[in-house]
Amino acid sequence: MANVESEALRGEVFRLRIDNEIKSTELEVFKQKSFSRRETCDDARRIFTQRDLNGEIVCITGAGNGIGALIAKKLADKGCVIVALDVNIKGNDETVEEIRKNGGEAYAFKCDVSDRAEVYEVAKKAAKLAGDVTILINNAGIVGGKSFLEADDAMVQKTFEVNAISHFWTTKAFLPKMVEKNHGHIVSIASSAGYFAAPKMVDYCASKAAAAHFADSLSVELYKANSAVKVTWVCPYAIATGMFEGFFAKRPWLVDILTPESVAESVIYGIQTNADRLFLPGSLNISMILNQILPRKAGLTFLSWGGVLDAMNDFVGRKKKN
Repeated sequence: MANVESEALRGEVFRLRIDNEIKSTELEVFKQKSFSRRETCDDARRIFTQRDLNGEIVCITGAGNGIGALIAKKLADKGCVIVALDVNIKGNDETVEEIRKNGGEAYAFKCDVSDRAEVYEVAKKAAKLAGDVTILINNAGIVGGKSFLEADDAMVQKTFEVNAISHFWTTKAFLPKMVEKNHGHIVSIASSAGYFAAPKMVDYCASKAAAAHFADSLSVELYKANSAVKVTWVCPYAIATGMFEGFFAKRPWLVDILTPESVAESVIYGIQTNADRLFLPGSLNISMILNQILPRKAGLTFLSWGGVLDAMNDFVGRKKKN
């Protein structure tokens, strides 16, 4: 018992130390930036001021369950009009019905985001019913959870189509109006797996890396064009939804499986503060730096120690409903 308590105490001390290091680093960077007074004030305003989202028209893919449904409901509570997209008709309708019961405005559309023609058609219908979308949240995602040689070709292709390529179609459908009005926000729910490789996730990691760098590249392009349209890409650790059933966190005191509630709140906060990249939890910022600067063998040892290499050993995933 004493050893268990001692290990837990050491873990808590280590976690607090990392949090303090992150905060100290962020403060030091902020202080040392050679910004003009106006630029410094703008930076501070972005961090400490949350924009009002009332009246924004938000399209969310994968709104039929998990964090997609949670984000939709929370944004509706903030006065947003919700355009919910999902192949899961029942779940999507339930999300919209709950929003409407609570006095919100929402519209449900069956949409396979990997189907370009269907995305474009649904976008036209949504514009007629709800108006021009001002915030797009690319949230839909799938995971196979099989080793590279076990994963069948169709699943690999579908993983890329849903997790990454669909972002091109949805963004092409809604971005033109945002650029025209010089107002809008694109959000890509990527994953920390896009930066940390793991066994039984080759297709998933690669697709999420594509999603993250799609958003990063788009943000640079919009910045160069002096557009006011913002881009945020969110890179969470595993989330406690059916999608990652069986995922194992070896050292939860360092990086634990995230709750859907906390991720949904962080996504909304990222939108309100015009954040760029969000790693969830924040300690992943330190882990990413270590993983990049360490020699390959040391990096693999670090990933093994952190439990990344064994996290998918007992993966089950979301069970299909009859």
